[in-house]
Order: sequence, then C-alpha cells, then structure tokens
Amino acid sequence: MSKTKRLTQLASLTVATLAVAPLLSGGAQAATDDTTHRTRAVNPTDTAPAPSETHTRIVGGQPTTVAEYPYIIAALREGGQRPMGQTCTGSVIGPKTILIAAHCKNGDGAKSFFYGADDLTKPEGGVRIDVESYTQHPKYSSPDGRPTGYDVAVVKTKQTIPVKGGQYARFATSADSSLSKPGKTGTAIGYGRVRLGENQYARVKKASLPIVDGRNTCGAFGNFKDATMVCAGYANGHDGICQGDSGGPLVVDGVVVGVASWVKTGCTSYGAWGRLTNEMGDWVKTQLSRG
Repeated sequence: MSKTKRLTQLASLTVATLAVAPLLSGGAQAATDDTTHRTRAVNPTDTAPAPSETHTRIVGGQPTTVAEYPYIIAALREGGQRPMGQTCTGSVIGPKTILIAAHCKNGDGAKSFFYGADDLTKPEGGVRIDVESYTQHPKYSSPDGRPTGYDVAVVKTKQTIPVKGGQYARFATSADSSLSKPGKTGTAIGYGRVRLGENQYARVKKASLPIVDGRNTCGAFGNFKDATMVCAGYANGHDGICQGDSGGPLVVDGVVVGVASWVKTGCTSYGAWGRLTNEMGDWVKTQLSRG
C-alpha cells in the first residue's frame, strides 16, 4: 500500500486501521490521500498523511497508564514520524504474544514494540521488544489500503514481555457474542494522535465509547460489515480513535472485543474495530496456543 493511503490510531484514542488511515495515533482513525473527498474517505490508521488544514480539536478521552492497563503496548515502525516511530497500539495476550490489527503490518519499515512507558517522549523504564513473527488473519484483505474485514493479527515476540503479574489482556471469542452488542459501553485505549496532523505526543489515553448499530453509523461513510466489525463512538467523534490508535483494544467488561481498524478522515466520526466476538477471536485463540 502506498504511504499516501495509510493512516491510524486514537487521537486521544482512535482506532482506525488505527496504522494506515484506518486508525489513530492518539486514537484510531482512518484517512485518505484525496483531500477533496474527506467526508467520504475511510482508511486505516497510521501512515497516511493527515489533511493539511489546521485542526486543534482534541479527540476526547483522558490520559491513562500502563499500570491501569498492564497489557497495553506501543507498536513502532522504523521511519515513522511519531515519537520512537509509534504507529499502532497492541494488547499483550501472552508472555510473547501481542494482539493487534492486521493492517499494522503493512506500513513500510521494520516493526518492533515498546512496553512499559506511559509517554513515549519519556521512555525511561520501558523496554524494546523485537518481532519474531507477524501473522495476519488468513482472510484479511485491504484493497487500496482500506481493510474490508478480518483486520486482526497476532505477533510473536523474541523477548518475554514483562507484564507485571501476568496481567495479560483477556480477549473475546465466539462464546462472548453478547459483549459487542449495541447498547454496551466499551473503553478504547491507544497511543495515537490527540489531534489531526499531530506527531509530537504519544501518551497512552483512554475513552469511553458506546457500541452502536453499524448500519447507519459506520456504514454511512465506510464499508462496514457487521460480521467482522464493531462500530462504536459518536457521530461527531468528540471522543474516539485516530492515527496511531490502530490495533488498540476496545474493552467491554474487562474483555477485548475488538481491535481499532478505521475511522472517517478527520477523526470526527464513529470508529470501526475488528470484531473478536466471532471466528476472528477463535482464530486468535488458536494462535495463542501455538506457544
């Protein structure tokens, strides 16, 4: 995928392919290289360039810490514009296993992770984690850099990730379908952008978001598929994901029900997460059992 078609993360959080334009950098969010069609564009979150106009609006949420969410981890990309090259957010689900969005693998540059820092501009005390393997869901596809479904991946690491007390993220499977139903409230977490075009900060943040019916919300501006996606947030995106949040978790009742995938250009819309309360979560479980 070309750099002009990628974007990602939670602007306070954003989940877009939260490394392309589909997700946040302070949140997950999707973006596009066609600035004349911003109201319709949907891309993964992280690597796609942000619109050039000035925009200082924070994408809601509030600072949090790794102590509060011991499984949260920053995904880095060599050559990335953000602090330490941060481009996505992941969840540690085992001693050497990370849950993330599939599209986060696609950006140019060698991938690694950084664990233990609340603020990547002050990374003291954190530790860099190297990638052993990066496996995308076998049904994942992203024509034009825009995830169309199955936007989930599992990373195996070379080093053991020092999650205190083994407090790894619990993730949903098909047995947890009720957790992602409209009406539930989830917490999105990510290191993504706090505003459009911002590449200065990379502090982990969280935002409380309602899960909604995706047909007339995410489906109003993106290629939403209920079978493989969860829609959450608000129509005006006052809290939500943005570039850099891609891959970050949407947590309901202590369980990760989705990974930040994409959001409307501008990080001012509902966001879409790769759904785990189905066969996608079952697939993650099989990958986790492989050591």
